[in-house]
Amino acid sequence: MEAMDSSMEFVEEVRESAPWLTVERLGYMIAGLLAAALRFAQLGLRPLNEAEAVQALAALRFADGTLQSAPAGTIPGLFTGNVLAFTLAGTGDAVARWLPALAGVILVLLPYGLRHRLGRGGALAASFLLALSPSALYFSRNLDGAIVVAACGLALVVGLVNVIDRRRPGFLYLAAGALGLGVSAGPGIYTILLIVALFVAFLYLRERRGEQGDGGTVPVAWAEWKEEKGLLARAGGVLLATFGLAAMTFMLQPSGVGHAADLLGDWAKSFLPESGGQPAIYPLLLLLRYELLIVVLGLVEIVRWLVSRRTRPEDAVEAEPSFPLTALLVFWALAALLVIVVSGHRPAGNILLVVVPLALLAGKGVERAWRWIPWPRLWLEIGVVVLAALGVSVFLYLQIAAYLEVGGTSVASFVGITFSAGVAYLILAGVALVALVLLWLGAWIWRGRSLLLGGGWLAVLLLLGLWCVKAMWGPAFARASDPRELMIMQTTAPDVHRFVDGVHALSRDTSGDATTLAVTVDARTGPVVEWYLRDFGQQQVVEELSGEPGTAAAVSLAAQDLPIGETFRGQGFPLRTHWLPWGLRGNALVNWLLFNEAGEPVIDQEVVLWVMSNP
Repeated sequence: MEAMDSSMEFVEEVRESAPWLTVERLGYMIAGLLAAALRFAQLGLRPLNEAEAVQALAALRFADGTLQSAPAGTIPGLFTGNVLAFTLAGTGDAVARWLPALAGVILVLLPYGLRHRLGRGGALAASFLLALSPSALYFSRNLDGAIVVAACGLALVVGLVNVIDRRRPGFLYLAAGALGLGVSAGPGIYTILLIVALFVAFLYLRERRGEQGDGGTVPVAWAEWKEEKGLLARAGGVLLATFGLAAMTFMLQPSGVGHAADLLGDWAKSFLPESGGQPAIYPLLLLLRYELLIVVLGLVEIVRWLVSRRTRPEDAVEAEPSFPLTALLVFWALAALLVIVVSGHRPAGNILLVVVPLALLAGKGVERAWRWIPWPRLWLEIGVVVLAALGVSVFLYLQIAAYLEVGGTSVASFVGITFSAGVAYLILAGVALVALVLLWLGAWIWRGRSLLLGGGWLAVLLLLGLWCVKAMWGPAFARASDPRELMIMQTTAPDVHRFVDGVHALSRDTSGDATTLAVTVDARTGPVVEWYLRDFGQQQVVEELSGEPGTAAAVSLAAQDLPIGETFRGQGFPLRTHWLPWGLRGNALVNWLLFNEAGEPVIDQEVVLWVMSNP
């Protein structure tokens, strides 16, 4: 008791010394620090892929004065961010990815702005879900505009909802700034704009027709904005200033406006069929493979909301202010899912358009369920049931893993009876399933429906959370360069680091410095090789290396088969690998889904470092 009293006194002292530090704000600090640690730690672990190298090289050449404007195909927001970073902090893989990593942290903190609508616990739960989201984490560690678009889209919604609810003009400026940055960060922002515009237009027309409901706040807010002198003009100024700074690189290259406009064209063309693109099931598989926790919790909340509107409409009407945030999130999630499925171009980053609204809905559902469970009365019983369920579930998982490992080839014997080891593991897995059924039946008999639903909900939440952590860790850290990850599928091989180390070592041996080697580089090796040889000032880039180079070293693709074998010796390094899961069936498919184990990736591009035998 004395220890507990001293702990309480310590908490009170901290609260008195820092009155702003509440439990809720401490939770957001933890969520933000967790997100930052996951996103910035070992940010350069995985080598840049081709798309990343193109973006990084464009910014590098502009920063060092080689280029006067960004080349076609660059994303203006990423270009501006990297020009700033390369100017202030130098170059490197981690430096090139700083803006997506920062956007990922901001995305995690943005639910704080919706706490008055999601609930304090709901908004905090949404922040932790986004912090641990495998897709949000992966694209925060990737030089890609997807996470920046997701953060800008959520900031836009947070700003609009708050300015309607609270009539604070500062939130209108937040929405304007988010829109200005978003339209220069990636084509996905236009999907969010379309969804929000359709929803707001529906509410506006509903009110104009005289229907009763919670859409009346939109025309009222619009009228107030027009009445407040200069408000819309100032918001427009924020929009234009943000767009100008992001798209035109602090006004240094006006052509960035054209590149930003190209993003709208890219978005429109993404609906056309794409030859060799991913199948329509690809985004659905990504959601199920990586975002099962958010998808399940979000869908449960969507179903609950739809059912409540049918059975008890008064329960579905949100408290004043009455902008229907839940309806917007439901529409956002379902409409975005439809868009990314029917589009012809289906990049993996598009699933963030679905993950973000589902995470907010999931957070709201978590708070609702947490309040419903009778913790004071059943906390001990729920703890016992959950621990038992977790133990049996782990046993079931191990039996499935063992079955997939041995298959039907291994045999075992017991008391003189020989049988397939795979059959034994299946029997044990069946026993585990029966044990789970008996556990939940016993929980219902023991304390009734409350224990069954409360214990079941918490057990499922913890099991899905463990799956989420496992799915998150693979593509971000443990298998960051493994194309067998469904979110990756094609990437730069980690051997590129060995290649660069070899070039540096050769340079030190021949000239005494790591970057002064005279080397001829075939341009067809691509942007990845160009990025990693960026510090070699004496390199000669040729369009096509077809004979002996005029330098002591050369770099080409292995497929070129150069006729210089007599005077040069070469060593190959895998440059790019890919892997496709579409031919997997049966046990191989399950093994890949559960453990990411499958056949070896295919090396589709190899680079060769040629060195003169007797320089």
